[in-house]
Amino acid sequence: MAEFNVKFVGQKLSKIRWRPTQSQSIIQSDVFATGSWDDEDNKIRLWSLEQLSRDDREGPGSVLDSEPHELCSVTQRGDVTDLSFITNDHIAAASSTGNVSVYRHHLNSQTLSVAHSWDDVHHLAAGSCSCTCLTTKGDDVVVSGGEDGRIIVLNVNRRQPERVIDSADSCTINAITFLKQTEVITVNSFGQLKIFDFRQNTAVPTRTYTVTEEHSSLQCVAKHPGQAHIVATGGQDGMLTIWDLRQDKFPMTLLEAHSATMWEVKFHPHNPDHLFTCSDDGSVWHWDGTSVRGNTSTSSFMSGLRGESAGSTGHISSWLNLDSGRQKLEITSLLPTRSLPVNSLDIDRDTLLCGTDSETLYTISLPGLV
Repeated sequence: MAEFNVKFVGQKLSKIRWRPTQSQSIIQSDVFATGSWDDEDNKIRLWSLEQLSRDDREGPGSVLDSEPHELCSVTQRGDVTDLSFITNDHIAAASSTGNVSVYRHHLNSQTLSVAHSWDDVHHLAAGSCSCTCLTTKGDDVVVSGGEDGRIIVLNVNRRQPERVIDSADSCTINAITFLKQTEVITVNSFGQLKIFDFRQNTAVPTRTYTVTEEHSSLQCVAKHPGQAHIVATGGQDGMLTIWDLRQDKFPMTLLEAHSATMWEVKFHPHNPDHLFTCSDDGSVWHWDGTSVRGNTSTSSFMSGLRGESAGSTGHISSWLNLDSGRQKLEITSLLPTRSLPVNSLDIDRDTLLCGTDSETLYTISLPGLV
């Protein structure tokens, strides 16, 4: 049974992100970032969550005894439309003004300051437009997408963009993430999923997929952490779509999900048979696919890390076996009541965070995930 804490933060939260830990670390991160929107002075804030050990809690699965407390904050012009940690002390932020900024966390003084900024990198003929999304790679690369349909490749060591793909899309790019070292995947407001390979000197995507003929906008995308050919997207119609990018025909499985726009979808980073979604309808769902197939999630995950295809090892991801096992897919609502939209979520180990338009921050404990 999931339990949670609620903290009132005084601003509508548009994005929330855990600070990453080392991939082999067994210690959960205790710092995360939030961004706000729809305020005169929007802020990026860093928070600390000091968790007690399991032995120090009242019992298994009990509510976390300590609530988040703010470490520092910085004001950003415009709505915070996306956040992504580059390193432990640098975080990239996208703005509705068309700007991309990188903020540095000064640990000694517990302050945030601008380390790099690229103004109006996203714009239309009439003026600036929103930078809607970004993704990061390594310690220095930031790639952004916007309402102008452009993809911008930035390097924190250079003032000018490394590359600008002017006509990457004819409509708004709503989400972007790295698929492989040189490839990004985007979703747009026309209901398309596109893959771009930066090794090619062209604005044409290497592959384009469309969910349905209705062209309902796709709002979010997440890559399976161990198998890059498995991707999940969420749409304006609330549908969850699972993609097998190795397939040219019928690469997707559509799942009825939320009753309103799905704003974010996330695979659990270490246990990817678990997936989480949040929606404009005020709900947060936990999708548990562990019983869809007989093989263990760990085996499938490790085969993906070794770069082997699922077919070559006999391990098939639960997300690619939904048609035959859909009746076993367990879906749990993690919030007790639906209220205002839940805009963003992030998961690390057994703790899920989500931010809402009710100016509240939820910390949800999910025992048994790790």
